[in-house]
Amino acid sequence: MGYMSENRNKFLRWVFCLLLLVIYNHSSQAQMVGAAAMDFKELTYRDNLPKYLLSRKSIVLLSTPRSEEDPRIRSDWKELSRFVHKYFRQMKIDPVAYFYIDDVFSNVEANRIFTEQLAAREIKYVILVDQKRITGKPEPTYQYKITVTPFDDENTFISQGQNAWKIEGQDLTKILVEMNKEIIREEMEMSNYLIPDFPEFFAQADIIQGRRIPSYAMDLKIETLVVPRFQKFIVQDSRAVDQAYLQRVAKFNQEIDRKNRKLEQILSSYSPLKYQLTDEVTALAIYNDGHQFALMRVDGTGEMIKKSLGFETQPKETDYITLKASAVGAEVYPLPVDAVVTKYYVQHVFTKDTYVGLKWDADLTWEESLQNFIFHMKDVLRIK
Repeated sequence: MGYMSENRNKFLRWVFCLLLLVIYNHSSQAQMVGAAAMDFKELTYRDNLPKYLLSRKSIVLLSTPRSEEDPRIRSDWKELSRFVHKYFRQMKIDPVAYFYIDDVFSNVEANRIFTEQLAAREIKYVILVDQKRITGKPEPTYQYKITVTPFDDENTFISQGQNAWKIEGQDLTKILVEMNKEIIREEMEMSNYLIPDFPEFFAQADIIQGRRIPSYAMDLKIETLVVPRFQKFIVQDSRAVDQAYLQRVAKFNQEIDRKNRKLEQILSSYSPLKYQLTDEVTALAIYNDGHQFALMRVDGTGEMIKKSLGFETQPKETDYITLKASAVGAEVYPLPVDAVVTKYYVQHVFTKDTYVGLKWDADLTWEESLQNFIFHMKDVLRIK
């Protein structure tokens, strides 16, 4: 009896590990950051809007160019949200949440949390509102595109090849009016009555699942730090896409190769501490490989990242002070709270304890942010 019970327990443990592996593989294959996650989505465009658009909940993902006045920050995507929301409300579309598209893909953990929350709210559709600046014009001119497609409750939000409807042009009011006319023509079933007067904005998720530790992991003096590489995009079926698409993917992957070479170059300064590069992106997969500590990255505005990682913020703050690594030590470097930055932190992949660091070291590029993080970590741990 004891022998059979032991075998049964071994079998159950094997099944559990297999399920974890399947969940990991299913959720992390196409993980990409920000608007790049949508750039390679080949949608199947239809003439008609989705049938239940006026009777189910939607979310809106917005993409805008950087501000012309200060390219470190985004142009006013919330003002754009307020503008389109007035029209969506008149159309009886129920957009229950507005996101800047980069924020839902800012971090692997944030992506997972947002996906679970939206699935729990029974979101049916994703509305993509894309604003692009047209260059070579004397006055600021923009191209707008609105895409409506079903919400896929996987981490990518949208599946390759799924049905969609789109409208685009340079006059946003005009294309919204045309969208409204299309809804009237299709005589769609309507049951959305309690539509909010104003858009509700979401940016950060609480990505700390264990303890928040405002320092660095002392165990890294002897343990190996696992560092995820930047991920290439893998075309599942090259026969289903054209040559132009494959060229875009090749160009994207060339840039990923460049980033990974730069990553290795910067990590050479981590010596004499030990690190190991990996193609895994989730804490679970890194733990399954037998490791304890992983270097994680989050991208977004300084304010969003501070709130996501539990840093204190003040309502009237206009700038955050980054302690920037330099040849002569740490230098004070102010950045607007809305500047788009990158921040690194360490996670214990089993306990989910998060070591956010002793210094605020977020910076405008991932390269500078990583250099800052390594500099301050070695300084605090007294590593020469």
